[in-house]
Amino acid sequence: MSRRGKSTRLGSLVLAAAMAGAPPAGLAMPASATAASSTAASSGPASSTPASTAPASGPRYGTHGWAGHAWHTSSRQVTASLRLPSVSPAANAGAAFWAGFGTGPGIEQAGFTANMVGGHLRWTAWYELYPSPPAGFGKAAYSGDYVSMTVTYRGGGWFSLTVCDVTRHWTATVTRHATVVSMGTAEAIVEAYGPPLARFSPATFGHVSAAARTWTYSMPGAHASALRQGTFTVRP
Repeated sequence: MSRRGKSTRLGSLVLAAAMAGAPPAGLAMPASATAASSTAASSGPASSTPASTAPASGPRYGTHGWAGHAWHTSSRQVTASLRLPSVSPAANAGAAFWAGFGTGPGIEQAGFTANMVGGHLRWTAWYELYPSPPAGFGKAAYSGDYVSMTVTYRGGGWFSLTVCDVTRHWTATVTRHATVVSMGTAEAIVEAYGPPLARFSPATFGHVSAAARTWTYSMPGAHASALRQGTFTVRP
């Protein structure tokens, strides 16, 4: 897995900017991935209550990179937790933190994106069933919040996508049908975009439901540690 199959889309990352009316730009190829071995533990899904969603067609940014872990899996669920880090975005830069299935042609993922909106940092909770456009959960989050992300395959093309902000005491979930289903590979990822790439403080993922062997992604200026007991850190 030397190149990510989703190299032609970036909508999930720029959901907050899209809602703010940011203009489109160009896309570039993603960073390469290198293989690594690690050990992981699993975690169950978060409890869930319905939430309204708002579709968004994301603008495109010129450069982006990934750091985190991917793994082969036969499981129907992927989950990860995270304390949202400090992010230093700009008008054309931000960062997303997510977990999900697939590297293409279909991608099923949920997470949180930090963008600069109206001169202020704004976190957006979202989900995506690519190639359908991403959608927001309409919930607010902030740096320092402890959050979780869970994607569950229900069968027949149906997925439940859940995000939970433990600090703010809210959980949001949707169950949607995917037009393209890509199972067998799962990921927990930090995705920065720009130019220049957004800066962020160390981001530690926990309760990652990964297999024993994973692939490690790195980007310029940020690298993922080994996955041990379901935990890894992406450090700038």
